[in-house]
Amino acid sequence: MKNFSTLLVTAFAALTITQANAQGPKLPAASPAASVKQTFGLTDITIDYSSPAVKGRTIWGGLVPYDSVWRTGANAATVINFSTNVMINGNKIKSGKYALFTIPGRDMWTVIINSGYDQWGAFGYQKSMDVLRFTVKPEMTNDVKEHMAFYLDPTSDSTCNVTLRWEKVRVTFEVKANTLMMMQKGFEGMGNTYASAANYYVDNKLDLNKAEQWAMMALDMNKSSFYYNYVAARVMQAKGDNKEALKYAEESKKLGEAANDDFYHEFKGRVEKLLADLNAAKK
Repeated sequence: MKNFSTLLVTAFAALTITQANAQGPKLPAASPAASVKQTFGLTDITIDYSSPAVKGRTIWGGLVPYDSVWRTGANAATVINFSTNVMINGNKIKSGKYALFTIPGRDMWTVIINSGYDQWGAFGYQKSMDVLRFTVKPEMTNDVKEHMAFYLDPTSDSTCNVTLRWEKVRVTFEVKANTLMMMQKGFEGMGNTYASAANYYVDNKLDLNKAEQWAMMALDMNKSSFYYNYVAARVMQAKGDNKEALKYAEESKKLGEAANDDFYHEFKGRVEKLLADLNAAKK
């Protein structure tokens, strides 16, 4: 009975100390959390990390061993997030979150983009989850950077430099995004909207002048779209201009046959029927 009472007292004391610590004053983190975000063109890069300090220690080859996988910071693995598909060192990286590991060397560093971003440090690192590995040459600076930090420096609408600085070392690599292609896709999306609106107006016998305006706006954005030419043909047929409709319908078939993709095969029968109707109307 005495032993049981002692156990209860010990457990209560431990619980009291735990609660007191939980309710006590907060202390500064040895390696505070940090985050940096940058937009270049239509792409966002975000890096979340913990920032260790030098504190008079030997960093390279000491606190951070050479030739070993490093979390590139402290605490949890450093996470880099791309809002769009990007290119790094000539390799395509899909949008999303990744762990940013490194292997510091005396002369060269290996940078690792790894899909296992949700982990503590590099203890659960698996090489099989690497998305990309490449090497960069570190630079030595004259000044000492006490707290490790990442910097994101856009150099154009399509490129951004990612730089790590700590102690006297600086490591930089470039991230590229196909901003022009993303812009073109955006315009293409607008073209689809105009073409769909024109098609709707034809189907529902609405204002054909407005339908023609939208069909031409879509074609202005992409004259090589079989679908936009098909819609233009339908609009002109509805307006009674079969000669102009036939011109667009023939162009639609030519472009569709050249593309020979699933989208065209979905419309192929409609394009051919439209052509047949327009040719029959000539007789």
